[in-house]
Amino acid sequence: MNFRQFIALIRVPSLTATVVPLLTGGIIAIRSGTFDIVFWLIMFVVALFMQIAANAFNEHGDFINGIDKLASHGFAGIIVRGEVSANNVLAIGIAFYIAAALLAVPLVLARGIYVLVMGLIAAIVGVLYSEGPLPLSRTPFGEIFVGITMGLIEIIATEFISSGKIIFSAYLISVPISLLVADILVANNLRDINKDSQAGRKTLVIILGIKYSQALYYAMIALSYAWLPFMYAFTENIRLNLPLVTLPFAAVGMILLHKNGWRLGVEISSIIYLLYGIALAIALL
Repeated sequence: MNFRQFIALIRVPSLTATVVPLLTGGIIAIRSGTFDIVFWLIMFVVALFMQIAANAFNEHGDFINGIDKLASHGFAGIIVRGEVSANNVLAIGIAFYIAAALLAVPLVLARGIYVLVMGLIAAIVGVLYSEGPLPLSRTPFGEIFVGITMGLIEIIATEFISSGKIIFSAYLISVPISLLVADILVANNLRDINKDSQAGRKTLVIILGIKYSQALYYAMIALSYAWLPFMYAFTENIRLNLPLVTLPFAAVGMILLHKNGWRLGVEISSIIYLLYGIALAIALL
């Protein structure tokens, strides 16, 4: 596998789904009064490696399960095109998981069983999302598991690893991040609804249909912004309303999707998620 193929496989734009919760969780740790930058950096690399592995498993699993038969928008396609074997892609996923596990050892030793449990949950979801006889990606529960894992769990784990404690506001702050990262998956499944349906998948989008899935997508973005005043009311930190400045960008993105379809739904959703996440992180400083 050459460098170009590796970059395609790890899907660099998708890595924002790791950057945002790690940044948010780290800043929450700073605000709590205790912050270990070395542990945070280790956690960042561990989470990044785990997402790279999950992306590799996704590429491998979708090929093995007959989802990806032709090169199409939104996935690497290096197996379908015959550039790299399925076994090599699987080996890359396993290698990154092993590397993440080894790097996580000092975190577990320092912070205890809680970190191990959260790490195992994230690892299991990363594998089962695409691999096995009944991948989560074939069910209506993919968005739920991805949202909880890459929102709530990553933020809480990062805060706990970086500071050794968890403050209740971290759970509140994780809600919009969980919603927006899950919405990226809704957009992905709206884009791929025909391909997924032909492959026998029963995703949430397929069960709800296009009309109601689009309504769900817009509602999750709206709820992410409506959650900001609630966080402000609880924390009395008016700066937590800062992500509202990104609302016009979100509105434009939703209008574009409504007019032009969902081919670029993942990209537009990722931009909304990234802008919101960065604004939230700045507000927490």
